[in-house]
Amino acid sequence: MLPMWKNAYSVNHTELDAQHKELFRLAQEVYMLPPRLATKEAIRGLFGKFFSYMKKHFEEEEAYMEAIGFPSASEHKAYHEKIVAALTKTLQQSHTLPEIQMAMKKIVKVWLVEHILVKDMEYERWRKEKYHKEARAKGHASLQDGEKSDEISQVLE
Repeated sequence: MLPMWKNAYSVNHTELDAQHKELFRLAQEVYMLPPRLATKEAIRGLFGKFFSYMKKHFEEEEAYMEAIGFPSASEHKAYHEKIVAALTKTLQQSHTLPEIQMAMKKIVKVWLVEHILVKDMEYERWRKEKYHKEARAKGHASLQDGEKSDEISQVLE
């Protein structure tokens, strides 16, 4: 069974979260395709739709990581390339319907769990830490400039 989208998986970026939700939906569609409807064409069509959307998402996610200055962006991009290569290889090497179904289910599940729920959370944790460090630095800078925070003002009064 595939995990369902939860707000805990959010990377706090409206567009990327919407894409992640759509990828969960597409993955569920792939995973739950009824065997009686699972023709080679239907599976390849779903897989192609998932694959295309995933590549578009990777491009936008990589641009975001660069924009926020994520120091592991190149490693994350390499991970994206590894996923694309694995999907491409699977499409090229799977010839029978059961092979295609099993390969798709495995890749979709692993990709969702490893990529979104583990790898993408790395840049979100980094972004939060960076934000908090910057906020603390601004707080310290204002104190150094002779300004008092509200908390300090209340204690001193």
